[in-house]
Amino acid sequence: MVNVYSCKTCGLVTQEKGHLCNPIPSKKVVACKHCGTITSDPRHVCSPTLVNLKYSCDSCGRLAPKREMLCRPSPVPKAKKSCKKIGIKKNGKI
Repeated sequence: MVNVYSCKTCGLVTQEKGHLCNPIPSKKVVACKHCGTITSDPRHVCSPTLVNLKYSCDSCGRLAPKREMLCRPSPVPKAKKSCKKIGIKKNGKI
């Protein structure tokens, strides 16, 4: 079994405790199926996963792709589209 350590200060997880400022042995770690990150935070959400998440739980804050996976689901608000910036041409006209 490989020893895994996490930094008590910043939460970084690694197999080499010499790379951490305040290492402590991690009891439970998970590897993200999408990005491969090893973390002790079970709430880790990476960018590829975030695209599929459409609902959040009003009770605990958990994110999920389907309403059925949450006890109090509510839709995740979509990001607003940014408006185009109007550029000024060299001659001073719009």
